[in-house]
Amino acid sequence: MNMQKRADERSKALHLLIAKKLRKNPELWDIPMNNIGRWKKARRNSAASMLEWEKILKNYGKQRILKILEGDSEESIRLRSSSPFTGILSERERMAIFELFRQGGAS
Repeated sequence: MNMQKRADERSKALHLLIAKKLRKNPELWDIPMNNIGRWKKARRNSAASMLEWEKILKNYGKQRILKILEGDSEESIRLRSSSPFTGILSERERMAIFELFRQGGAS
């Protein structure tokens, strides 16, 4: 498997867990908008992907956003590559998924 496909699959695995946590803990939905706000303050020019996520988070319902996080479409893959959902997973959760892919256990 090529490295990009593997990275996309690892990103999907991370986002599947993120979606699961968002369903269980509604308070976590504040994290992506807080991240975008912080990133916008730190940068003079906002990346197009950041602005796209901001629009999605403000205008889409939670179920539609979860479909993006869990989806297999090109749009889902592209959006996950610039995800504002940093901080939802613990370091331990992240490392468990990274280790799974490092060992070749997921494909």
